[in-house]
Amino acid sequence: VSRTWKILAEDEVLWYRLCQEEGYLLDMSISDHSCWKLALKNCRAREHMLKSNWKNRVGAVSQLRHEPGRVLCDVHCCDGVVMAGYTSGEVRLWDTRTWDYTAPVLAAVAGPGGAGASPHVSFVRINSSLAVAAYEDGTVSVWSLLLGQEPIHHFQHNQRIQALALAPGGSAVATASGFQVKVESPDDKGFWQTPATFEIQKLVNFLNLVPDVTGSPVAVAAAEDIVYLLKAEDPGRILHSVYGQPVTCLDVAAHEAAFGIKTFGWLLNEPNQILLYNLETNQCVTKVGSSIGDFSCVNLHSSPPNMLVAGNKDRR
Repeated sequence: VSRTWKILAEDEVLWYRLCQEEGYLLDMSISDHSCWKLALKNCRAREHMLKSNWKNRVGAVSQLRHEPGRVLCDVHCCDGVVMAGYTSGEVRLWDTRTWDYTAPVLAAVAGPGGAGASPHVSFVRINSSLAVAAYEDGTVSVWSLLLGQEPIHHFQHNQRIQALALAPGGSAVATASGFQVKVESPDDKGFWQTPATFEIQKLVNFLNLVPDVTGSPVAVAAAEDIVYLLKAEDPGRILHSVYGQPVTCLDVAAHEAAFGIKTFGWLLNEPNQILLYNLETNQCVTKVGSSIGDFSCVNLHSSPPNMLVAGNKDRR
């Protein structure tokens, strides 16, 4: 090997750039590793191992410990941080990136009844900066992951909350209670306000906030067989509606919404499918999947470009 090639092979700047171009260790500077060639090799090997394990269904189950006697009501995660709500009214966080991490209990706001047993947790949601919990009595609490265990905001519904949504990369919170969808978000000074309230015709089953929206938050709600696109300037827009074909799951990305529909094949000769809608044109872009079983979940926002992942009751 010539001296020139040998110099190139040991050039830390070159290996650092290759590592960054392949999407590894993007948050590190060149001084964080003494041998970027080895770092790139290890990253490639780890990715290969993870892909192989996923394909071959090889893995290990790790339990997040909690005191017995509490029943888990809901769980959500973001970037390795897991949020869980229990029948005791407790809300806990685990950082799975640090296994000796002690899960703190997020303090709840006292309900309208004052003292007594805490209401059950109905829903929890978390993103990179906020954690939100909705309780059985209609209370909603919001915590900042940077400011400690006391809530920074809370509000109350008069009825049970049917759905809860938190913007993936923002601070907007949406709730569905009765026939009303309510959106709360902080203004430029950090004061929480209600930029939009929507009245719809049916009870909401699924609710999502559209990510990366400038201006007022935009929500997508599925209520039985109707999917609504909820904007402050156009509050009543129906994105999709076919009588007798209920929505079974929902997810949204910046410009699209994907949801599963349940058809009655013996009547309409159509299988259950996932529909993909463009949120700017309000048109159906494509229909994917063809299954006798109901689609129970769909992931659009964190799937690779031009792809989505869905789960079905037929175990596929």
